[in-house]
Amino acid sequence: MQNKMDRFLPLTQFISELAGPDAEVILYETDKRTVYHVINPFDEEMVVGSEMRSLERSLLEDRRYEQEDFIVNYRALSKQRNKLKSATMFLRDDSSQLAGILTVNVNVERLVELRDMLNVMISGYRPYDQQSTSFYNSFDVSVEGIVAKTIQEELARYNVAPTRLSQQEKLEIVSNLDQKGIFLVKGAIVELARFLHTTETTIYRYLNKLSTAKNKASK
Repeated sequence: MQNKMDRFLPLTQFISELAGPDAEVILYETDKRTVYHVINPFDEEMVVGSEMRSLERSLLEDRRYEQEDFIVNYRALSKQRNKLKSATMFLRDDSSQLAGILTVNVNVERLVELRDMLNVMISGYRPYDQQSTSFYNSFDVSVEGIVAKTIQEELARYNVAPTRLSQQEKLEIVSNLDQKGIFLVKGAIVELARFLHTTETTIYRYLNKLSTAKNKASK
């Protein structure tokens, strides 16, 4: 007897063929909360029958599928710490009941590095803003130094120790830095996590939250 999940297999193959080898395509069976099919897995533990990852489990527990059909363009990290651009779609059966989850993770590490190089070559870091109060002499300050100085200037606006910042204040800081393009520079997330005495995963979670809010606002 054919499994109800088999109807989604052509879709997973189509996405994999379109996105190429840098895309991990995972089809989850929600009833069992396990992997039903996977193409181009990024780690050896991602095999048919393995447990659903924590992100997808949290989406089920939060019942996000009742609010939206898919979530796109959120950031994630692979087990090897590579940057990922991800999307998750909730799959339904003929009676509109949730049947599965399809997640696509695209490894953008090389693209980010290329963007960093192009950004530095073209603008030196970011296009010169006449409204900016700071101007950095490229002979005196490295790209890493600019990142650190930009973060320090943003933190200085709150006039409290980073450990005393509220979650909302940290979210505002991440949002402001994101608008300034700071995360275009390799290592910026690591540097911000160090300044805020938190983890890279937490910074990515803030960025994902901001991305989700933008997606909802654009609908």
